Amino acid sequence: MLNKIKFHLMRSVPSLRVKRYLEERTSNKIGKSDVFEGESILSEVQQEPDHLRALQNQGFCEFGEVFNEKRINALIDSVKHLKCFDPFRQSLGAFDPSVPPAKSHVGNYRRSDLVKVKPILDIANDPYFLNLASEFLGARPTISNVNMWWSYSGHGVAEQAQNFHRDFDDIKFCKLFLYLTDVNTENGPHVYVKGSSNISKLLKIRRYTDDQIAEAFGAENIIEFTRPKGSMFMVDTYGFHKGLLPKEGKRLIMQVQYSLGPILIEDYKPEKIEFDGAYDSYVNRLILNQA
Repeated sequence: MLNKIKFHLMRSVPSLRVKRYLEERTSNKIGKSDVFEGESILSEVQQEPDHLRALQNQGFCEFGEVFNEKRINALIDSVKHLKCFDPFRQSLGAFDPSVPPAKSHVGNYRRSDLVKVKPILDIANDPYFLNLASEFLGARPTISNVNMWWSYSGHGVAEQAQNFHRDFDDIKFCKLFLYLTDVNTENGPHVYVKGSSNISKLLKIRRYTDDQIAEAFGAENIIEFTRPKGSMFMVDTYGFHKGLLPKEGKRLIMQVQYSLGPILIEDYKPEKIEFDGAYDSYVNRLILNQA
């Protein structure tokens, strides 16, 4: 109950100035981490020095096509035995993601299943992404969520996160995305409002229309991430964003969230993994039991 109260208080921060103050206090209390060592999945060319500045200033940075088709297919094969669920209609129960219920816009895999998949944990713990998250957060990062979901076409009206909104999951956080299918404007691309993470407008927690966002931030700053499968990017989703309602086909996306602490309304039950892993115990403490 106390965590839920803290969560809702955090979501009522009245201004960006207050938010920045709380971010600094929290990150200073946690402290900076040592540099995470190891080989990254990113090539040297993809490890650009401007990633941090872009994430801070425009709210996102891109890494390009990191995975080839063979590696994407292998990753999809590693979850093909898993069922999905509709987070907004949980009464529908588990279902085969290739045959979703007619009403479902999305089919999410369960975090408890995903964190047992080694390729997913390896991506989440890639040293380049951990170091970038650490620099952005100003403190040692925590993996507070691992998610993967299908977005389905065949619906006339957007719902939930298919409308513009800000995320208020923690006082500061960022999210790593990986497209596992090709995504064009018809397949439901991630849409982000460039620079909105640094602008104190529309701070009330609610969904906003495209017209409201364009009027507040300028239509020229609304960016559609139409990218081929294998593309990766990191986003500060405190800035306005949405998943565009797919008009055709379906989209599969993976997401890893790095934050200063846990999402206070989440019920964390760290999973015991059955393969050899040497993942940082602090970073993974909410999702893994490596004892």
